[in-house]
Amino acid sequence: MSDFALVRQPVFGATGSLLGYDIRFHETDGAGSFAQSFLSGTFDIVRNRLPAFVSASREQLLGDGFLVAEPGSVIVMLPAELTPDPEVTDALERLGAAGVPLAIEAVGAEPVPAEAFLPLVQWVRVDARSGDPATINATCDRLRAHGSALQLVAMNVEALEQYEATLERGFDGFQGTFFSRPEPLPSAEMPQSTVAAMRLMGLARDPNVSDQQLTDVIAIDPVLTFQLLRLVNSAALGGRGVASIGQALRLIGRGAFLRWLAVAVAAARKSKNGIDQELVRQAVERGRLCEQLVGTGRDAGTLFLVGLFSLLDVVFRMPLAEILERVVLSTEANDALLERTGPYADAITFAESYELGLFENAAGIAREMGVDPAKAGEFYTNAITWTAEALGAVLDSQAAMPVKKAS
Repeated sequence: MSDFALVRQPVFGATGSLLGYDIRFHETDGAGSFAQSFLSGTFDIVRNRLPAFVSASREQLLGDGFLVAEPGSVIVMLPAELTPDPEVTDALERLGAAGVPLAIEAVGAEPVPAEAFLPLVQWVRVDARSGDPATINATCDRLRAHGSALQLVAMNVEALEQYEATLERGFDGFQGTFFSRPEPLPSAEMPQSTVAAMRLMGLARDPNVSDQQLTDVIAIDPVLTFQLLRLVNSAALGGRGVASIGQALRLIGRGAFLRWLAVAVAAARKSKNGIDQELVRQAVERGRLCEQLVGTGRDAGTLFLVGLFSLLDVVFRMPLAEILERVVLSTEANDALLERTGPYADAITFAESYELGLFENAAGIAREMGVDPAKAGEFYTNAITWTAEALGAVLDSQAAMPVKKAS
């Protein structure tokens, strides 16, 4: 992997708003990953104009490496085992004077050495894995004794009871796998337009269906026609003035057209809060990430669909098997999604490992797929950039949608 391979994980507020991202680096060159990502522009792309929680070593703190960042862009996290000494205290005071917020990275039921810095920090991340209200309350009481303005983030929120215990206690932020699981969330109806688009995806994959037949089917749905033309014009062709579905198919090809249709399907999920929006973003990002794992003998279009569909159960809050009943994917894609077998299953496992920051595990999977592990960081950043542009085009199309007047 590259020297500053990184991954971001969302931090949500109590109302479901997106507060920022926890950005994790795969350190292969000591303390230089943050500096390299910042100088290359990758860091600003990944944080998406939101604050980023970034872990700091003692070496990084003493080197003042975080002072180069724009104020408010970075929340520097102190390792739990960091102990006070004059050099560290001076470094933290320099960060404070520059307006850089500080956090303690991980605190549990037992006090950690870094709690000596509580008078200097604004955030503390509390391990919520126990889910025990008494333990969480005792930890919060210990921390808040140092100041009521201290903001607490519940980390490792993996189950409903952990989320409820921390929400009731008044935590300011939440982070964990709980927010990317469909089971605890209420069921949602899939819009009919989305069902129609999924069926259209099946037709688009059928080589026996001509471009003209595909165009005729799409033309029946004026809303979908408008959205797809806006999407293709804005994102795929740089505004080259595509005027018809047939022209779009001829210019970009059926494979790329199918990808844009899949993005439109994911974006059709009505977002009620930042969690919904982030789930759609993650699904499209995973599709684009997997698409780049072509390796040996794998189709890029199938990789994209497998990656995207692997999170659609969370996006639409429906069983994946039920979603797949509405669209015709290849047998290999269905096997990967439902059974985790076949040549495309490894792509999902790679994406899941990378997204959790399990870089070494992801590297091993990439090698087995015939993909250079050193490109993983580049693939991930490309996925974030591409998704921002693609979803931006979808949102533009929705905003520009003609309003149907009541008769």
